[in-house]
Amino acid sequence: MSVESVAAASGVAKTTIYRRFANRDALLTAAVTSAATAVPIPSGLTAQDTVRWVLRHARDTIEDVVGRGTIAAVMADADPHFTELLLGMIRTTTRPFREDLRQRALAGEIRADLDIELVISMLLGVVVAEMIRGRATDDAWVESVLGLLWPALMAPAGHP
Repeated sequence: MSVESVAAASGVAKTTIYRRFANRDALLTAAVTSAATAVPIPSGLTAQDTVRWVLRHARDTIEDVVGRGTIAAVMADADPHFTELLLGMIRTTTRPFREDLRQRALAGEIRADLDIELVISMLLGVVVAEMIRGRATDDAWVESVLGLLWPALMAPAGHP
């Protein structure tokens, strides 16, 4: 991404962009920071419905906000500053889910021995992988993923 490409895509003159942002890094930082808001998980959902909501939210965010190009840039790690900004955004936006999973594990709603970070990586990773492969990530896909992963997340029978 360059200031020139932003100017061309937005129809705004480069001089206008430079009045607000000193350079490309300042523009990138502002763009990523504005997108890095933790979205609260809707209340009253079951553990399974929360995972379903997170899959849908991750799909929509990666497709409509972050974009495939951003995912490619992070994977290539050609711009360490940009990569670190995006990884910070991921940490911020996944915080509510991380906390929700921990509480549900303590309450016995999901397995107590889950590696929460691995669960988050699995859920985000499956969305990214399907986008890389060019496959649909519609609601039927979400249900298929949930059907595959939920047995690994749920608390064993007989546990509270």
